[in-house]
Amino acid sequence: MMESKSPSLPPPAPGAISAFIKGFDTVANNLKVLLLPVLLDFFLWLGPQLKGRALIQPLLDVARQLPDASQSQELLTALSEFANGFNLFSVLRAYPFGIYSLMAANLSLQTPFGTRIEIEPGGIGISLLLLLALTALGWLGGGLYYHVVAGAVFKENAPSLLWSLFHTVLLSGFWMFFFTLLNVPVILLLAVLGLLNPGIRFVILLLLFIPFSWFLLGVFYSAHGIYAGRQNLFLSVWNGFRMIRYGLPNLGWFSLLAILLSYGLDILWRIPPADSWMTAVGILGHAFVSTSLLAASFFYYRDIYLWIESALQWLKTNHPSSARA
Repeated sequence: MMESKSPSLPPPAPGAISAFIKGFDTVANNLKVLLLPVLLDFFLWLGPQLKGRALIQPLLDVARQLPDASQSQELLTALSEFANGFNLFSVLRAYPFGIYSLMAANLSLQTPFGTRIEIEPGGIGISLLLLLALTALGWLGGGLYYHVVAGAVFKENAPSLLWSLFHTVLLSGFWMFFFTLLNVPVILLLAVLGLLNPGIRFVILLLLFIPFSWFLLGVFYSAHGIYAGRQNLFLSVWNGFRMIRYGLPNLGWFSLLAILLSYGLDILWRIPPADSWMTAVGILGHAFVSTSLLAASFFYYRDIYLWIESALQWLKTNHPSSARA
């Protein structure tokens, strides 16, 4: 437990930089935790491409029926390029708790060995079944990845593999179901905003961005309790949002630094073309940085959790009327 030097002062919040240092040190001393993201990215880079055009074709048909305007043509061109390059195997990245991947967005058919093998799965029915199967496999891979990283961070205090996989898959399915239901009101909201003045629309979107960012942080940390405290699905979700409530702005500052570092370096990792062996350097660099940031998030989650409990205890002792658990 963290304690303040003076009982009249609340305990100090943990530092973000120390969590980053511990995360990078942990991965540097346990390079085996990089195996899953490296293998996935090499497969998505050099392996066959499972075509997902059948899933995009309905959108292409709708785009072709739009009025012949410059924006419609741009949309049709973008969809066509995406449909031609979309690899169903990229679903193995799996959101929100999957194996971190640099090549999941790789649309190129070129590799240092030449053109990749293209596999046509068939109609939309088979493509949907493959999409669901690969998503489930991605959730299992994500649970294993998180378990391996948590094992390097928490060592003997990490949960068992079966516990990790079971609750991570359930949690991933829960959030997938939630965001699927959320799509309807979001589409309606965007349709209404499209009728408004651009200035008003920008202000509304800006105001909505703040609570949405807060919510996404809660989603990300909703899995950490499974690994940091061996919590079940529901308790982990509750504690994730509870930490966002009490841990801001410290947790937000840590998360912002992690996002900037990750996406900033991703620009560097993506510079080499897909047909260059330098892409391998980008894959290794991305795996090391992203896994280190995940390890750092586990460290900071634990530190923030202990700090919140210590701060609430201090508040209860010194200001009983203000304490709220």
